[in-house]
Amino acid sequence: MSRLFLLFAVACTNPTKTLGDLDEDTVVLADEPMLAHLSEALGDPGATVLDLFDEDLDFASAPDPSDVFAATHDAHAALPDGSGRTLSVLTYNAGLLSRRYLVFKVAVPNIDARRERVADEVFGAGHDIVFLQEVWEMDDARMLAEAGEAAGYRVWYGDKRKFHRETGLVLAVREALIGGDDTQEGEQYDAQWRSENFPGPNLKRGFLHWSFPLAGSDVDVHLFDTHLTPFYTEWRTRNLQVRQLGLAIAEVPDDALVLVGGDMNAGWHYPRDLWVDAEGEEHPGWFRNTTMPALLAYYGGLEDLANAAELAMDPVRGADIPEGADSGWLDTPYGDASLCDAQDTYTATDCNHLYLTSYAATEFPARMDLLWVRDGTGRVRARSRELAFVQPLDFSGTDAKLDEALPDTFELSDHYGQQVTLEILD
Repeated sequence: MSRLFLLFAVACTNPTKTLGDLDEDTVVLADEPMLAHLSEALGDPGATVLDLFDEDLDFASAPDPSDVFAATHDAHAALPDGSGRTLSVLTYNAGLLSRRYLVFKVAVPNIDARRERVADEVFGAGHDIVFLQEVWEMDDARMLAEAGEAAGYRVWYGDKRKFHRETGLVLAVREALIGGDDTQEGEQYDAQWRSENFPGPNLKRGFLHWSFPLAGSDVDVHLFDTHLTPFYTEWRTRNLQVRQLGLAIAEVPDDALVLVGGDMNAGWHYPRDLWVDAEGEEHPGWFRNTTMPALLAYYGGLEDLANAAELAMDPVRGADIPEGADSGWLDTPYGDASLCDAQDTYTATDCNHLYLTSYAATEFPARMDLLWVRDGTGRVRARSRELAFVQPLDFSGTDAKLDEALPDTFELSDHYGQQVTLEILD
């Protein structure tokens, strides 16, 4: 089995100089609805936000966001109804990664064949706003921009070549939605996993921020696209990154509509703190990763948009994941093919054949590709949500020279996308 080479090195995280200096950093977790479940899981009613950045963070029990999910969903469902403009929003890790560093190569399988299809599939799906990640090469970004513009989108991927090649982010908005002058800015995070940039494959995490007036309305829209540092051991780096992102979002005027999309590289929920891989090796410390989504919601004043549309199933699906992998998991997701029958939650999962090829039995599945909303208008309603690009595509007619031993069918990326339809009431 071909396996994606994983870069493991000593993490080197830039300290955030203001950490602990803001009032937001010292709030007691138990006093904040988005964070109270973390206080309970820590077994420490006096724990503060600052404790979630402690390198020695240790949980007494599994953090369970079920009450957070239910409260957010119920509050959204109780909003007054009406009619208005419908917007379809997508976040998607396109998996266009093929980089060499030292004597190694990092690549998502079948990249050449997939890049031939990605523009038509993404822009042919009819979404109004598209957040893309993992479009690392300028040629791919330009290809997507050309195809998007031909399909009626305005596409932006950062102003500088070096910035784009390090962050790999692309935003696309239907041209007809942009009702006036727009502003665009990109920012890289202060906290980075330095080895990922050098001697790694020249990656450096950040975000894009694009704002514009929504045509035919009095609504100002602010979009934030991001791709956080990977690997479960880098939980603290991600926490520092979402603090910076959340504080940037908090600077947006209160009456604006903020939409955030990205590959967050961690999820709201993990059923156990310990993962045992197919070789029997133990990997503890997964509960720490659940702090990232809660921190982003807290600092940015955000709601999980997919959960607003339909109650999230993370804790339910997590309970079905068996304990302890074995060699059979390298060919059958989680050792039980029936676990792939319900594709309504996880965007990063061994049920995806490309993901299985690269990561089989090395980590928990996760809902790590997330959409967020901060509705300053009081008029946004989440109507529906579903995973995108789940079904394998037929590549049987693809030039075999693009990839060696090209199978007939496989997914468009090693991630599934997350799409939400929302409505802005008149």
